[in-house]
Amino acid sequence: MMSIIKTRLMNWKKHWISHLFWFLFPILATVCMIQVTNIVQEDSKIPIGMVVKEDSALADSLLGAMKDSPLLRVYELSESEARNRIESHELDSAFIIEDGYEAKILRGSRNRLLTSYQSNLSFAYTPIREMLISYVQQDTGKAKAAHTIINLQESIQPETTVSFEEIIAKTNEIQAQENLLATTFSFYNDSSGGTTDDITIWNIWGLWAIFSILSTLLLSDWLMKERNSSIMPRFAFIRFTYKQYVIQNLAVYLAAFLLFDFLSIIVFNQLLDEIISLELIGAIISFRIFISTGAFLLAFLFKKNYIYYSFSFILVLFLIILSGAILPIDGLTARFPLLLDVNPLQPLLDQTLWNPWLVVTLAFVSIWFAKGEKLNA
Repeated sequence: MMSIIKTRLMNWKKHWISHLFWFLFPILATVCMIQVTNIVQEDSKIPIGMVVKEDSALADSLLGAMKDSPLLRVYELSESEARNRIESHELDSAFIIEDGYEAKILRGSRNRLLTSYQSNLSFAYTPIREMLISYVQQDTGKAKAAHTIINLQESIQPETTVSFEEIIAKTNEIQAQENLLATTFSFYNDSSGGTTDDITIWNIWGLWAIFSILSTLLLSDWLMKERNSSIMPRFAFIRFTYKQYVIQNLAVYLAAFLLFDFLSIIVFNQLLDEIISLELIGAIISFRIFISTGAFLLAFLFKKNYIYYSFSFILVLFLIILSGAILPIDGLTARFPLLLDVNPLQPLLDQTLWNPWLVVTLAFVSIWFAKGEKLNA
C-alpha cells in the first residue's frame, strides 16, 4: 500500500495545482455562493426612513418590528432628514410615529397615528405601508381586546382584578407561542432558526454535495488516463494485479477526499455557523464513499476524456434540477413521494447515515473486483 501512496503522490506532485483546486473546490464554491447571496440580499433590501417623535414602549416595539423585517433597511432619522432623502430618492419612503402614539393605541383610537412621505419613485410604498398598518392594527386589536375583557370582568366578576398590562402581557405570550405566521428569508437548516416558517434560499450542504460530485467526477479521470497509458502491459510483471492497483488508488483518493470533507465541516462551522453533529459526520462519510465509488464505476464506462467530462457536467446539471439540493422541488415530491426514495442526495440532506445507493455502488465494485469483468463500453 505504501508503494501505491508514494506512486500517487509522485503523480500529484506534477499536477498539484489542479488537484488542490478540485479538492478545495466544494469548500470555495459553497462559501462564495453563500457570501454572494448574502451581499445580494443585503443590497436588495428596500431603504425606508422611520421618524419616532415619542419615547414609549409601543413606539419602540413598532420601530423594532420594522427593523427586524428581512426585506427592509430602516434608517432612524429626523423628519427633515427623511424628507430630504426622499426628495433625493435615497429612500423609498418614510413613516413618522407621531407624538401621543401609545396613548391613542391604549385608548383604542386609530386616527392619525402615523404620517408617511413618498415620492413618484416610491415603488414599494404600498406594501410597506400595509405592513406597517398591520403592526399598528395588531397593537390596537390587543388594546381593544384588553378593554373588552376588563369591561366583562367588571360586569360578571367585579371581585376579580386583572390589570390592563397583565392582559397585554398574556396576549403577547400567546402570540409568541402560537406564531400564526412568521415568514423570513433564511438558509435551509439554519442553526439560528426557531419555530418560524422560513423560506429556503440555499441548502449549504446541498450546494456542497453538488460541487463535491463535480470535483469527484473530474478527479476520477485518472482511471481513463492510466488505463490508456503504456503501463497496462507491465502489470503482468509486477506483484499486484491491475484490479488491486486501481482499488488501492481508489482508497487513496477516498482518504484524501475525506480529509478535505472534514476541512469543509470546520470551515462551514466557523464561517457559516453550521452545527457539527455525529449525524452530519456520518452522513458525509456515507455520501463520500457513495460518490467516490460511483465516479469510479462511471469512469470505467468511458474511453475518451472529453466524452466523460461532458457527461459529468450533464449529470451534475441533472442533479441540480431534480435532486432538490439547490432548486426546491417540494411540489414535485409532494406529488411523487417516490422521488425522495430514489434521490441519491436525500440522505445527506436529511443527515442520515443510511444510503441505499451506497449499497448499490459497493455491490457493483465488489462484483467487478471479484469477477474481473470489464465495464468499459
